[in-house]
Amino acid sequence: MLWLVVGVAAVTWLLLWSTTPPPRLLGVYSRPGCWYWLKVLVFYIMVKVRRWTHKPGGSGGEAGYGVKARDTPELMECVQPLSDHPKAIDAVYFNGANESGYYLVVATARRPRGVINGVLYIRIPGLGLLQLPKMPDTMMFGAGDQIKDKPLSRLKVEVDVRWTSRQPYFDFDTDMNARALARSIAREPWSHKYFQGLREAHQSHYEQMGRMEGAVVVEGHPYILRLDSMRDHSYGYKREWKLMHRYGLHMFATHDGLQGNVGIICQPATCTQLEMGYICKDGKATPVSSVHLPLWQHGENGHPPSDYAFSFVAGGKEYVVEVFVVECPEFYIGWEWETRVVERMATFRVNGQRGWGLAEWEYRHHGGRPWMYSCSDPAWTADLVKG
Repeated sequence: MLWLVVGVAAVTWLLLWSTTPPPRLLGVYSRPGCWYWLKVLVFYIMVKVRRWTHKPGGSGGEAGYGVKARDTPELMECVQPLSDHPKAIDAVYFNGANESGYYLVVATARRPRGVINGVLYIRIPGLGLLQLPKMPDTMMFGAGDQIKDKPLSRLKVEVDVRWTSRQPYFDFDTDMNARALARSIAREPWSHKYFQGLREAHQSHYEQMGRMEGAVVVEGHPYILRLDSMRDHSYGYKREWKLMHRYGLHMFATHDGLQGNVGIICQPATCTQLEMGYICKDGKATPVSSVHLPLWQHGENGHPPSDYAFSFVAGGKEYVVEVFVVECPEFYIGWEWETRVVERMATFRVNGQRGWGLAEWEYRHHGGRPWMYSCSDPAWTADLVKG
């Protein structure tokens, strides 16, 4: 009888131990549990099966994790219809940088009812950093293509650039490394609620490396821009910045022609350590298979480091990245300023090769949107459903 009691107690303890996830680092970052490697295998197989069985012409409702949202680049590139959710999203982002210290960042995110989140930075050596007068606030209001807001500059600035590329698209719905994705998902406690959250939070996102060339004229003085560049396009049912804890992304180009975007995303509702990214060279995009950048050791207090290093693996080769921040303006997104983005213009060294680009770090912000900005919102916005 005693052995039976001991056996039942041991089995009960084993079941409780195996189903209880280990404590999260800093209360945020999940760690592998007892069933971690089995979960890695299960999710890896699921992603592979979805890739193999996906048939073109689908609705896009099940996009992600191996399945495309749109079947052709032409369908991806066009303006996407907004859903009926108040936080529906169709967003584009461009950045550019060069060895001489020129940087350009421009982004627009379309929201319902003509609401736009807009960003513009231009850094010119010897002149300084130019930005929209309203920043760090990014809320703009328009009807169609017409922005109804304060003047876009206090200096007379004209920007005329052309973006071109011979590099392939990188579609995060289908092109991420399956093992890296499986490891990231397997760290999290699984439940029906968890997978429902994965589905609801999903956005389709693709990127492309290229070149940006043209000129910016400031008060009649022209500055020539020849920049290595990255652009992206995101769209989905909604974008809820409140789900995001933080991320650190590194978009770079090097002297020997390598371009890439590599980093870690922490969104506790879905994945607290998503290892993501890819590199491009000679017309080929290669996904990263691992990223060693423990966010909890880098700027968890809201102040990202200005010089640091991390490593990643792509195509079986390890890359060591050193980052040196040149300038770091900040901006906020949302009706409640629910997210804070530190747009760090930086120089890089990747396996000894000199580089340049952006290191964008994001943090969840709880301080709200100051009245000095919200008081100038159009009267009609008071009746909008914002949540």
